[in-house]
Amino acid sequence: MRATRLLVLVVVLGAVVAVLPGAAAAVDPPGASCNGGGCGGWFRSNVTVSWSYSSAGATSATGCGSSTVSDDTSGASFTCTVYYSDGTSYGRTVTVRKDSSPPGVTASASRDPDTNGWYTSPVSFSFTGDDGASGVASCTSGTYSGPDGGDISVSGSCTDNAGNTGSTSLKIKYDATAPTVTGTPARKPDANGWYNHPVDVAFTGTDKGSGVTECSPTVGYKGPDASPAKVVGQCRDAAGHLSEPATVELRYDATPPARPNVAWVHRGESISLSWTQGKDVVQAKVIRAPGLKGTKPGVVYEGKAAHKLVDRKLRAGTRYWYEVILLDQAGNEATKTIGLRPSVGIYAPAEGAVVGKAPLVQWSPVAKASFYNLQLWRGNLKLLTTWVRHPSLALKERWTFKGQRHALANGPYRLYVWPAFGTRRDPRYGKLLGQVSFVVKLQ
Repeated sequence: MRATRLLVLVVVLGAVVAVLPGAAAAVDPPGASCNGGGCGGWFRSNVTVSWSYSSAGATSATGCGSSTVSDDTSGASFTCTVYYSDGTSYGRTVTVRKDSSPPGVTASASRDPDTNGWYTSPVSFSFTGDDGASGVASCTSGTYSGPDGGDISVSGSCTDNAGNTGSTSLKIKYDATAPTVTGTPARKPDANGWYNHPVDVAFTGTDKGSGVTECSPTVGYKGPDASPAKVVGQCRDAAGHLSEPATVELRYDATPPARPNVAWVHRGESISLSWTQGKDVVQAKVIRAPGLKGTKPGVVYEGKAAHKLVDRKLRAGTRYWYEVILLDQAGNEATKTIGLRPSVGIYAPAEGAVVGKAPLVQWSPVAKASFYNLQLWRGNLKLLTTWVRHPSLALKERWTFKGQRHALANGPYRLYVWPAFGTRRDPRYGKLLGQVSFVVKLQ
C-alpha cells in the first residue's frame, strides 16, 4: 500500500508552523517585544520591535531583525519567520499602533453673547477634538458663571485613545452684575444741613465688568421744600444692565420766614424795639448803623428767646438805622429796616402833659457837659433855678428858692434846661437845650 503524504498546519498564537510528515514540532514560534515589553495597546513614543527565537537547527530567518516605528500609525504589522533543517518553519506577526500627537481641540459656546459681545448669564461650553491616529476618547465641557471680566479664558481639553491630551481656550467677556450708583450734590448744604437755593445732583456709576456707558442726567433740584427731598438716578453698563435706583435725600427749604412787624418806643436817650417772629425762626439779629464802635454797622442783638431790644447807647440827634433779621433753620432770611432819630431836649414830661404830682424831668445828655441848669417858671415868675450833674431831676411838692417857700399848685408851668461847661465857679453855658410846658392838676 502506497504511503500518503500529509501536510499539517498548526497556528499557535499568531505563529504559522509547518510540519512535515512524520515530524513533530520541536520549538516555539518566535517571540516579539516592543521597547522591551509587550506590543499590545497604543504607544506615544517611538517603538522598537525586537524578535527572539530558538536558533538550534535554524537554517534561516525572514523579518526577524529589529525595527523601529517613528511615525504615527493606526497599525503597522511586522512578521518574523524562522526556517529549520528538518523542514519546519515557525512564524509570528505583531501589529504596532503609535500615536504621539495630541488631538486638535475646538471650543464652542452654547449660544452667542447676550449684549454688545458680553455674556450676562451663565453659558455652557463644549470642546471637540480631531485625532488622525488613535481617535478621540473623551472631551471636557463646562459652564462659566463668573467672576465678571472683559478678558476671560475658558479652557478645555480632549484626550485620544493613546492617552495624548490636547487643550485650547476661548476668550469671552462676562458681566452678570449691574453697576453701582452714587448720587452727589454739587456743593455742601447752605446752613445746618439744609439747602436753601437750587442744587445740582449728579449720578456716577462703577462697574468692574463691562463698564458704565450712561447715567441719569444731572438733576437741578429747586423745590418743593421737603425734608427729605428725594432725587433718584440710575446707570447702565455696556452689557445692558440697568442699576437699581440710587436715591439722594436732601433737606430743602427755600422759603424765608414771615417778614417781621417792628414796633419801637423812644424814651429820651433810649430806643426800645420789638418784633414779631414765627415758629420757624431759630435766630434773630439786629444790626445798627452806625454801630457801637464807629460809623460801620454792627450787631447790637443776636439771639432767639427775646423778641425785643433796648438800645441805650445813643447820641442825641444822630439818625440810626435798625435792620431786624430773622433766620430759619435753613438759613433763609426775612428782614425789616427802620430809621430813628433820638430827640434832643427835654423829653419828660412831654410837651402839654397833665401831671397829678411833681414830675420827673429828663432831657437829652450833652457831650462833655459838666452840669446842667434847670429853671421852673409859672407865668413871669421864676420859681426855681438849680444845677444838677445828670440829665434828670425829680421835682418836689415843696421847695425853697431865694429864701421863699413854694408849693406845687394846680396850673400851667414851664421848664428850661441849659448845658453848662467848666466849673460852677466859672461856668460856660451852652445853647438852650430845650423847654417844655406842662399842667399840674393835683389829685
